[in-house]
Amino acid sequence: MALLSAAPAEAQDLASVVARARSQLDNGNYAEAGKILASLKNKELPSALAIEVGLIETSVAIVTSPDSATAACGRAVVAAGYDPDVARDQSPKVREVCRVAADKVRGERLAGEGLAMGKLAAKDPEVAYAPVRISTKLDKAPEWLRVVARIQSDALKGSFDLPLLPGDDGQLLGTLDASWLRPSSKLEIALVAQDRYGDLGTAADKRTLSVPKFEGVIALGEVPSGAVVKLDGDKVSPDAQGRIPVAPGEHEVSLTLSNGANAATEVDVKRGAVVRVALAPQLSSGSRVWPWVATGTALTLGATGAVFLIVADSRRADLEEAAARREPGTELPATSYAELQSIDEQRTTFNTVGTGLLIGGGAMAVLATILWIVPSGDGPADEAAPASNAGLHVQPVLGPGFVGLQGSF
Repeated sequence: MALLSAAPAEAQDLASVVARARSQLDNGNYAEAGKILASLKNKELPSALAIEVGLIETSVAIVTSPDSATAACGRAVVAAGYDPDVARDQSPKVREVCRVAADKVRGERLAGEGLAMGKLAAKDPEVAYAPVRISTKLDKAPEWLRVVARIQSDALKGSFDLPLLPGDDGQLLGTLDASWLRPSSKLEIALVAQDRYGDLGTAADKRTLSVPKFEGVIALGEVPSGAVVKLDGDKVSPDAQGRIPVAPGEHEVSLTLSNGANAATEVDVKRGAVVRVALAPQLSSGSRVWPWVATGTALTLGATGAVFLIVADSRRADLEEAAARREPGTELPATSYAELQSIDEQRTTFNTVGTGLLIGGGAMAVLATILWIVPSGDGPADEAAPASNAGLHVQPVLGPGFVGLQGSF
């Protein structure tokens, strides 16, 4: 029973010592109050008693040793969990000393607990009204610690604290809303550590971001030397990264190389967006109408010829059937020679026409193949074409009753 009651008895004894020191302080016996508190040195005190001791020591030091008053109240602030208003119920002089003490010990809290915060990371935006990612590193993050990015803009009034939250890669991350990135504005970003009572000292790091004046960008990447870039029909000069500032909306962008190769596309640029466009210029080719005409004609002739041959085969079967007919009861032919001759002439006609159409379809197929393979010669010459082919010229020839090629070498 004596062991169980030892701790409460000791706490009661400590409380009585503190009460005697407070009584001496209230009676103006500052030196005596200080002596009583000296007996508690190196003793572990409950937080409530530690706060009371620190505040009494502060009052005594203000009178007897002013230089030590700040350190005394600093101990009270730490005992109160770094509460900057620990002296809220004390005299004005004690409150003033404790405000200075709170600023000092709170500013040292991170270092005192072995916490090291990294640099503030934030890239300059490519365009106005685009979100900005802000990050920093922290070796460990106790539950009481809160890290914010304090944002101030010369285009807006006031400031805003953006909480930085732990990410999967061990960083503290936050995304600044696009509404803060007004055109041509400057943003001041300060990295601030906080606890439940507010800021812990001054900013750990700062950065200034400059926001471009334009609200949209078309990014082409590397633009070849000598190439001409046009935006909505007007010649423009992209920057070194191939970026073209634009207003939000729909635009047509084109790229023409020095050899005449060209590519164009239409893009819809939203406010605050960077639209990346990959253009692959190609040399323009001549008209492909004739290859398509030849292909269609070949298919038509082939299909029609096949139908005629099918009909010719049908008439052959009709001819064999008519020739086999006999008069009832006799071996005399039932079909006249004139009728048989008529059926045979129809068969011959269909067969001849069908064969001719198939031959014509084959010839047109050859012509179509040539037209698809041989360049038309209407487009600009390709600078990379081999020099050995410079004197070769081949073109198809279509004439009455024949199909062929002519050329020069």
